[in-house]
Amino acid sequence: MEKSRIGIISLLSTISGLLIIESGIHFGLLQGQVWNIIAAGFEAGTVGGLADWFAVSALFREIPIPIIRKHTNIIVKNRKQLTEGIVNLVETKWLSPDIIIEKLSDINLIDKIIQFLKNSNNQTQVLNLSRNILERFAENLDKPELAEILQRLLKDQLEGIDIATPLGKWLEEAIKKGEHNQIWEVFLNSIKKTINEESTKKFILENVEKRIKEYKEEGLQKKALVTILELVRSVDADSITEKIIKLVNEFVEDAKNNPRNEYREKLDNSILEFVKDLQNEKSDNYKKVNDLLKKIVNNTEADSILLNILNRFKATIIGQLESNDTPMMSLLQKNFNNLISEIESNETTQNKINDWMRSTISNLVNEHHHEIGNMVRTSLEKLDNVGLVSQIEEKVGNDLQYIRLNGAVVGGLAGIIIAVIRYIVVG
Repeated sequence: MEKSRIGIISLLSTISGLLIIESGIHFGLLQGQVWNIIAAGFEAGTVGGLADWFAVSALFREIPIPIIRKHTNIIVKNRKQLTEGIVNLVETKWLSPDIIIEKLSDINLIDKIIQFLKNSNNQTQVLNLSRNILERFAENLDKPELAEILQRLLKDQLEGIDIATPLGKWLEEAIKKGEHNQIWEVFLNSIKKTINEESTKKFILENVEKRIKEYKEEGLQKKALVTILELVRSVDADSITEKIIKLVNEFVEDAKNNPRNEYREKLDNSILEFVKDLQNEKSDNYKKVNDLLKKIVNNTEADSILLNILNRFKATIIGQLESNDTPMMSLLQKNFNNLISEIESNETTQNKINDWMRSTISNLVNEHHHEIGNMVRTSLEKLDNVGLVSQIEEKVGNDLQYIRLNGAVVGGLAGIIIAVIRYIVVG
């Protein structure tokens, strides 16, 4: 039997029983004191059932009975008091600060978080959230205002900083260890490539021919000398060009294969003298390098340079955030998993995090506990009267049907007991 029909069935049963028994007694079909006692039971059960039916119905809706109707529809008429009662019950009893904080002390918060984050689906959601945050950050990287802020920060941070001394020490150490040899190799390879290009040969040839022509124009004797040498092929622009290119190639090969090359060593020594001078606060080179840094930062073009750098940085970041398979996202996920593993294996760290979270949550609960009541109050206020009554009936209405059943049963038993007592006393 459905709970929602128990009350009405019990009431109909007592009314039907009363009509049947009373009719039987009235028409002489049922005789004897026992039937009178049973009739009294059904009569009392009917009264009890009707009374409880009225009481339950009066909670949820208005009963159109003169005079007493103002005492019906109790939930709607006392809605404000009911709402505040529920809010007070939630705030002071069910979810009071002490109860919440006590419950928090029994929960290993960080362990719950770790187990949540170890789930692959949850990790994906966290990474997606991180990517969204980084994308929002990257969107504003190319703003001129950011470039201006960075320039100001650079100015502030570089004010009074000595860049010459550490630069000099680093260069000196690099040269002594031979770490600059790679630069030499790149430089010499570049020279070799350039000197053997057709455009370079053409350039040298044109300049040799120009110089020979200029030499001739310096005087009759020089012109005659050059003419004679040209006739005996001692002066030939093409051969001079080839010799120049050959000499450069020989120099490059020797310098590449021989770190002790005379000219290479001379240049290294000159650089060493320069970098040592950078470490002397009284030297001109020391002042020039530090002044150059200031000029670069204060340059009117610094903003545009920084903006170009930021534009490229933005494009790089956005490209790395396109999917979870990029190096940046893979690194982020790797570090994320490493962090989880480190926390999970370190009990001291877990205790510190738990203490911090409990303390933070406790402070928030004490400071904003009234918001729990406001949330309950707001939720109830959103419901109209019909919605409120429907929700309450949905939750407790079926169980209230037993009140009607109990009224009929208890009333019937009471009626039988009273009838029995009357029969014993009166006879």
